[in-house]
Amino acid sequence: MTTAASPATPWTVLFFPHSGGSAGSYQHLAERVADRAWAACVQYPGRAERDREPLFTDVHVLADQVAAALADVREEGPMIFFGHSLGAVVAYEVVRRTPDQRQIVLVASGHPAPSRITLPALDPVGDDAEDRDGPLIELITSLGGADADLLDHPVLRRMFLPVIRSDLMAHSRYRPEADSAVDCPVVALMGAADPLTSALGVRAWEQHTTSGLRVHVLPGGHFFTQQHADEVADILRRVMTTDRDPQAVQASLD
Repeated sequence: MTTAASPATPWTVLFFPHSGGSAGSYQHLAERVADRAWAACVQYPGRAERDREPLFTDVHVLADQVAAALADVREEGPMIFFGHSLGAVVAYEVVRRTPDQRQIVLVASGHPAPSRITLPALDPVGDDAEDRDGPLIELITSLGGADADLLDHPVLRRMFLPVIRSDLMAHSRYRPEADSAVDCPVVALMGAADPLTSALGVRAWEQHTTSGLRVHVLPGGHFFTQQHADEVADILRRVMTTDRDPQAVQASLD
């Protein structure tokens, strides 16, 4: 886990990156809440300082590892788990493995409920590299975001594509356990023009929490969090100032 800031406040905000993302991908949000919370970001294996470790292939195994690491460092106090896209289901599964879930608020961004996952097929259509990478490059380009710029650089493309392919394959294989739910409030964020989410799919998060759901729709596509970082940070701040207690957030969501 990579630390972004550590002011003396009772809240902790833990960021879970999207497919292909790293801890640095959420520095812009961490900086915007650093005056209110201790902020950190999970660093998935296979990138940055963990680049020598094998890429993960199973969301459940990754969640086991993050939950174990979190148990070793977590202090008392309320937490926000903010996960975008792939990060939303990783965060959800880590919550499920965390005691005292009512001290947590799950912010699920850019992702339908775990029971409503639908990802485009990325199976290769041929034997050469262009055929293998074509559908993946097309998907990344269509979604936009900072990662799409890496495709313009051949060296970075060779480094980046295996990471995001592995992440997306793990994401596509993920299935929640039957009737799984968390005991914390869920705040769901979606981009109005995001092709990977829908109002019905996001609203279905209600089926995965016993503590209420609030939905925020913001302008933009899948990476609306980059385009509207100030608005996203304001939502996180409102969560932290609702009596500074996840139970108060729960009451406001019911």
